[in-house]
Amino acid sequence: MIKEFTKYGYSYAHNNSIGTSYNATGFALTRDATNSPRSSNFPDDCYVGSIELEATGVALGENVQIYLARDSEGLVPITSATLGGSTQSPTIRTGTSGGYSYTIGKDYHFDDSVSNTESGKIFLFARTTSGSCIFNARVNWRS
Repeated sequence: MIKEFTKYGYSYAHNNSIGTSYNATGFALTRDATNSPRSSNFPDDCYVGSIELEATGVALGENVQIYLARDSEGLVPITSATLGGSTQSPTIRTGTSGGYSYTIGKDYHFDDSVSNTESGKIFLFARTTSGSCIFNARVNWRS
């Protein structure tokens, strides 16, 4: 039997600061009713379509490299930080604000046997190639 997607949405992380090293603890992408009322908990089983970063404090040509992990420590990656597409330049830049877009295109299934993981969350790790910036993140999914 082929399962059809019946729900779509996004999970959110607000006001995250990054520099030239990966954050020590992952930014939890989940429901944030205060800063993004339409966001939802990350589904336990879904297709991860893309990630969008809305950044401020972006220098001209400042690239951002990301990866997604199951756990808050970043030890069980879902995507690679070294494959094509993991590093992006600002798609749009106005003054010191810029947008970044990453195609993910992977299935995800929650596994509670992994340490430092939590149902309803997926974790984002990010760094700049130079300088620093602050961003809001949206991960788009279908379940």
